[in-house]
Amino acid sequence: MTTSRVRYFSKLANTGIKRALWASFLLLSSLVLAVLSSIARANGLFAPAIVLSLLALLVAVVICFTVVPRLFKRIRLDYWESFRFFRVTGRGAVFLFLVLLIAASTFNTGNNLLVLVLSFLLASLIVSGVISNLVLYGLDVKLDSPNAIHAGQKTVSLLTLSNTKKRFPSFSVTLRGALDDRDEEESGFLFEDQDFPYLQPREKTTFRVENEFRRRGVYPFRGFEVRTKFPFGFFVRGRNVGEGGRVTVYPQIRELRGLIHQFPYLMGEESRNRKGLGTGLYNIRDYQSGDDARFVHWKSSAKLSRLMLKEFLEETEDPPQLVLSTFLEKPDASNRNQFEKVLSYITSLGYLYLERGRTFGFYSGDFEATVTGRESGLRSLLDYLALVQPSDRVLVERDKVADGAVLFAAGGVPTLPGVLCIDYLKL
Repeated sequence: MTTSRVRYFSKLANTGIKRALWASFLLLSSLVLAVLSSIARANGLFAPAIVLSLLALLVAVVICFTVVPRLFKRIRLDYWESFRFFRVTGRGAVFLFLVLLIAASTFNTGNNLLVLVLSFLLASLIVSGVISNLVLYGLDVKLDSPNAIHAGQKTVSLLTLSNTKKRFPSFSVTLRGALDDRDEEESGFLFEDQDFPYLQPREKTTFRVENEFRRRGVYPFRGFEVRTKFPFGFFVRGRNVGEGGRVTVYPQIRELRGLIHQFPYLMGEESRNRKGLGTGLYNIRDYQSGDDARFVHWKSSAKLSRLMLKEFLEETEDPPQLVLSTFLEKPDASNRNQFEKVLSYITSLGYLYLERGRTFGFYSGDFEATVTGRESGLRSLLDYLALVQPSDRVLVERDKVADGAVLFAAGGVPTLPGVLCIDYLKL
């Protein structure tokens, strides 16, 4: 914390102390005036009693219109939000019923023993609230999640619950995820409520959470909730802990063997029908002085009784360009599933190129990127693929598509000259 912030909070604390002392002085003055008014009335001094009563009432009005609004402004919003977590348990409902029953009996009978019992019951309510808030105070949650999360993939996150209080422990704490209003099947960081019977001061406890996101996209969450029934179990109190944020889920990772077998040019390798240093066989000729003996074709040499040499095709490996046409003429459920499938294939190809240290380009009309053989370069593409949706018009421009590029498009999109087109509706 910087020095200026320390000074700010120190000044704020001093101002709060001064206002609290001023409010206490006014309340004490009002009480004293009210007591003096009662004494004057008991002694038959009605005029001084009326004056003192009016003064006590005036001080009370001053408190209501000057001190109370400032105190309300100083109350943080999270204190008000704590009422959102307030619940009455079954035993709490029985307890409140008994309190009301004893209160009614006390007012009707005036029995001192009932008054004493009622005071103890009401004091227990106050103690319950104070202790519960003290248990929840100082708790913090830290989340460590993987750098890349893909749909359909189980992810393991680490949650650390910390009791930052210096002296007071926390008892009977329950931790749960605080999610935004979404379908629970599509929400992330779902886990069963974790119960912590006892947390020592300054103690940290870490546990694993396994999640599986079914679809790509951005999943917002509000942080986490801690709740407690301590000390008596009459009420459930809670508060939000940890910072909210969002989790970006990338498209699913798929097996590429079938796709590459069907479309081998996705690897960017092109065999040219001329002699070179590739792996495909181009020709077999007589061995000449100076040729590399490693390339001798021994089977042909044995047949012809003279040395024969293998010549290979020239192979070039150009950086491929992947082009995605987001236009979908009929965005029904089946076509949208195929759209999600092609996004998964493009994501998987990106990781394959990254593994081989290759550079490739991507273009979709509303997004363009060149991805080098580094994971940081792939991240922007994955962020785009996590959010892209089908378009109602063709966005791809021909002059931005390189010759020999691979175009993934729905069946209704016309093919571009010099571009290899894959109809992803048939994948």
